[in-house]
Amino acid sequence: MGEQGSSTIPVAAGEARHTAGMLGTMGPEGQTDRCWRAAAPSDAFWAWVADRGPAAHDHLVDIAEVGRDETGALVVRVAVPTGLALPAALDRIGSPTPGVAVTLTLPLLEVALLADAGAVLLGSARLEDVVVDDAGAVVLVDRPPGADGPLPAGSSHGAEALVLAVRAVWDRVDPRGDGVAGPGLAGIDERCAAARTRGGAALVELERAVRAAAPPRPVRWDPPPLTYAFGARTGDAMAIRGSSGEREPGTVDRLLVACRDVLTTGVPVCGRRVGVRALVTAGVVVAGLVLAGVTGGRT
Repeated sequence: MGEQGSSTIPVAAGEARHTAGMLGTMGPEGQTDRCWRAAAPSDAFWAWVADRGPAAHDHLVDIAEVGRDETGALVVRVAVPTGLALPAALDRIGSPTPGVAVTLTLPLLEVALLADAGAVLLGSARLEDVVVDDAGAVVLVDRPPGADGPLPAGSSHGAEALVLAVRAVWDRVDPRGDGVAGPGLAGIDERCAAARTRGGAALVELERAVRAAAPPRPVRWDPPPLTYAFGARTGDAMAIRGSSGEREPGTVDRLLVACRDVLTTGVPVCGRRVGVRALVTAGVVVAGLVLAGVTGGRT
């Protein structure tokens, strides 16, 4: 199985057969849809579909549609949330604080514990298949077992893939920064190695160590640079050109600059600049004198 070009998939309720490939299509707002198919009958694939379909999990990719392609094979489309793959998100964040690392990894460990206990069925995944969405939440976009084609390089199965993602996050935490409570970074690394191979009690110990490391903190990063070019109409305040943020002054913009100069440097009078406050004071005094003269002359 490999990602191919855009494809339309006819979907009809009740048409899914016990057979299912993967196609990649672009959804709304940059959302990437993945379509998995298996031309040959696959009990494992069908079990994954049945397990994932009834109740959505906050940190597992949802099934959007089930249908058949033009060959009659069952196709399942999952809607990948908008965001960044975990390696790209970590590059954007830099060195996460322990609290941010807890926020990113604790949900993955909770899913791993459910999978280890048999409560959810996971497929295979790479590190890049863990997505940090726009809200800072992690979502596993796993490949169902039994899908067509060879596994991509770097794929791991089930809870092991989640433990690898947890280790990748904690490897980025700066040991010189805020202290990590509990067993510390070294203890978390040791428990990751044990949980990856043994699961069970070792996975529980890893989850406890991460939970004790620090209070969770929200995930924040700078938004990506602007990639679109906008042009302002004549008379608008300014025009923005390209993604560099270059500005072309407009009429309103020039007026604002002139007002700022007057307020900061004063009004030019006979070759020198007089402060706005002094001019206002002088204007009030002159107006008062004129008014007093006018009213005095009338009486």
